[in-house]
Amino acid sequence: MTTFLIALDGASPNLINKWIDDGHLKNLGKIRRQGLSGNLESTFPPLTGPAWSSFHTGVNPGKHGIYTWLDLSDSYKGKVINGSSIKTKTIWKQISSQGGGVGLLSVPVTYPPEEVNGFVIPGFLTPSAAKNRSYPEDLLSELTDAVPDYKFLPEPYMKGKDPREWVSELKKAIRDRSKATRYLYREKIKGMTDEVIMTHFFATDQVQHFLWDKVTKDWDPRLEVFKEVDREVGNLIDMAPDDSVFIILSDHGFGPVEKTFNINTWLESEGYLNLNRSPGTRIKRRLAKLGFTEQNTQPIGEIIYPFAKKLGIVDNPITGLSTNDALNFLFLSSKDVDWRRTMAYSRSHIGHIRLNLEDREKSGPVRGDDYERIRREIMEKLSKIRVPSTEKKLAEWVKPKEDLYSGPYLDEAPDILFNSLEGSSCYGSVVGYGAIMFFNSRVFSKKLHPGHHRRDGILMAYGQGVEKEERDASIMDLAPTILNLGSYKIPRQLDGEVIGEISPADPEFYEPDDFYKEPVTTEDNKEITERMESLGYL
Repeated sequence: MTTFLIALDGASPNLINKWIDDGHLKNLGKIRRQGLSGNLESTFPPLTGPAWSSFHTGVNPGKHGIYTWLDLSDSYKGKVINGSSIKTKTIWKQISSQGGGVGLLSVPVTYPPEEVNGFVIPGFLTPSAAKNRSYPEDLLSELTDAVPDYKFLPEPYMKGKDPREWVSELKKAIRDRSKATRYLYREKIKGMTDEVIMTHFFATDQVQHFLWDKVTKDWDPRLEVFKEVDREVGNLIDMAPDDSVFIILSDHGFGPVEKTFNINTWLESEGYLNLNRSPGTRIKRRLAKLGFTEQNTQPIGEIIYPFAKKLGIVDNPITGLSTNDALNFLFLSSKDVDWRRTMAYSRSHIGHIRLNLEDREKSGPVRGDDYERIRREIMEKLSKIRVPSTEKKLAEWVKPKEDLYSGPYLDEAPDILFNSLEGSSCYGSVVGYGAIMFFNSRVFSKKLHPGHHRRDGILMAYGQGVEKEERDASIMDLAPTILNLGSYKIPRQLDGEVIGEISPADPEFYEPDDFYKEPVTTEDNKEITERMESLGYL
């Protein structure tokens, strides 16, 4: 039996169901009519790093150790995570060790590629100069010979670029991704034992981040991209053997954004974050109050970038034109913080606050006996914040980390989490940032992207043995379900549960001795950081 996993990054149940009902997505509509469908709850926060890590492992972030884009164990700036940061054995290694075949194409958080019984070609955030850009090592070269125009993704959308032209580039990337998937299945996976092949479409995420506000009565760029994906889903189904099972999933959903809540600016206004007293920082602080911030000047850089690239002055939106050092020199950043006088800070996209602990952070002043008092105080203040012009509460909920996570890496988790993305229209319109644009002149400012993540993604399944059913699940449920489909043993440490409507067989559990592993460091972090900045993630 073959299990096909198709990831539509950022696909939302509300949009997908509407477009199916309107007759736009015929292949996904067929799957919904004949198979299982429902919402797939992501991790909190619903970000690529923790969400895909929970998918790969079947456990919550407290067990795999990834809570956002950054590993903050060594510094306040942090290092961008990758697949080697996951501290738990992935299901791909488990399937391989039990004799099954595995093929992964462009799936997030799989660089550096693991040695599996099959192949891994990582995608998003794979360093261009890396020697191990695929497993086996020569496979990527073989693929680009077979699909000459194959690329991971077109350049990110920038001001000055024609939206329709960019959508055309996204659609071509989708066709090439599908063509590459079909080639790899035929040549590398077909005929192996209970094989699993997975492909990931990132264009569905990017079009919603950047073009959510470009929708008109006559043109919806999001729908254009999803219609292209729907056609390719049909092509993949047509290729598959009759005994196949298809699982369509997304790591999170999407929705509109109206405002940004600047977490570090709020913490500074409340006295929990303090800037140093150097002359340079004082000047930048005064300029920030006058509106000279990274966010306010970003549009200028985006307009200049396309022309600078054509002239050969820069290669990408970060290196050359606006390096980290240049941004840190011009604007307030984490380098301007007096960490020994700072009680709390944030380094995440969505709703994270870390206390600056004495025994955990490099220069933390918060001692253990003050921890609960300070945390409770910040949580109470957060819960009372009102959004300007609406006077509705910012946070749908504010929780300590113990309410969301459990496991051996709980100590590394952010200490306070709050959700401003779900629920009422107010919650759905405000994003809490602490990673991008570290500091701002105002606590509430304009949106950074027109669209951002929501916690509910999509889940659909179709094929041999799959029941026709409506059912919601957690992203952690997919790992044990995939294992059970191939009759592989399931580690008892997994938090997810087998989705019986997809895989009805009785599961077999065991306790592997090597379930937890130490993360491996890589030397490619600088380039990965720059690429994430160019996409607006850091």
